[in-house]
Amino acid sequence: MPEGGPDGTGEARRDPISLFSTIESVFHIKDLDSLLERVLLEARRFARADAGTIYLVSKGALYFSYVQNDTLFKGQTKDKYLHAGSALPIDNRSIAGYVALSGDSLLIDDVHHIRSGLSYSFNPEFDLKSSYHTTSQLVVPLRTRDGEVVGVLQLINATDEKGGTVPFSMQDRIFISQFALNAADAIEKARLSREMVLRLVELAELRDPYETTRHAKRVGAYSAELYESWATRHAVPLREVRNTKDILRTAAILHDVGKVAVSDAILRKTSALSYDEKLQLRHHTILGARLFKRSNSPWDKMAAEVALNHHENWDGSGYPGRIDDLFADKIYLGPGKQASEIPLAARIVALADVFDALISERTYKPEWKQEHALRYIRYQAGKKFDPELVGMFINMAELLTAICQKYSY
Repeated sequence: MPEGGPDGTGEARRDPISLFSTIESVFHIKDLDSLLERVLLEARRFARADAGTIYLVSKGALYFSYVQNDTLFKGQTKDKYLHAGSALPIDNRSIAGYVALSGDSLLIDDVHHIRSGLSYSFNPEFDLKSSYHTTSQLVVPLRTRDGEVVGVLQLINATDEKGGTVPFSMQDRIFISQFALNAADAIEKARLSREMVLRLVELAELRDPYETTRHAKRVGAYSAELYESWATRHAVPLREVRNTKDILRTAAILHDVGKVAVSDAILRKTSALSYDEKLQLRHHTILGARLFKRSNSPWDKMAAEVALNHHENWDGSGYPGRIDDLFADKIYLGPGKQASEIPLAARIVALADVFDALISERTYKPEWKQEHALRYIRYQAGKKFDPELVGMFINMAELLTAICQKYSY
């Protein structure tokens, strides 16, 4: 069965056996963002939904997590971050809010002809703003096996073989509800993993006030999107792209975790660092890499690569350079790695990290405008950064803006 494009829904409704196979594969995705995006995409593919939204429950409200719409977005990845940070109350004023409140799924043939007297109603605000026409909806709670509603999966406008809008079927409702049950457990597991990762970042933030969770999330998102762009150009198989993107986002979030072992007197110093202080600071790359010791784990392997190498420069002028034994009692920084000696993941994170630092306010500088930061990135192509990645990154300008907006709070 063809999978369609990266944001498409495929060519036909899939059989239940393939859906259960998808459930199994989705359950193994560990990164929360990758999981949410995949859950929404796979549910849409099964039900041939033109559009959809996945919401998560947080602080007593429903927060938009991912939005997909084949009619409006045409594969423009920046649109997956639409409405990020926006929330709906968990009440009867919206269909999604009602489903989260009641825990019941809804199958609606036409939202413009909902019978009066029902406990929910359709809010046409999005349609009016976007000139979209919502007709059919299938909305199911993301409820764990313990009975907790952690979110809502909303599918919009089922389509027939000719692309026309039709109602969702009862079979869609049955199997998407089963899919949502499994997805909810996977989401809860991924949320716990993400919380543990962010707690490590928060520990580093106690030392370095610039190493915030928002910065880490943005670097993770830039890195995941840049890798996908690179992988598409290099015809990397889809399964490998998904697996690597899943791991890379977390590795990127943890890129500076080694700073937890560096004195805050150095990290918070606003004047120039001495030679010895610079040397201590540069060792955060080694200290971070040492945290990821499981050589048989692809997660540890990439996290160690990124932590160790994200300050290496394309022209060999970075640090910590070539090191014989990462776990030796005495470490001497060697000659800088160059070009492809630097792992791809680290080259990606290096670029993403510098970009976000430039557009962020620091005590020693104001925030830069995005266009000025991208101009600097372009100037450093072939010096600090992989020139091929620079070209791709600059072409992601609208997507970068969308990521900044999503993780600005």
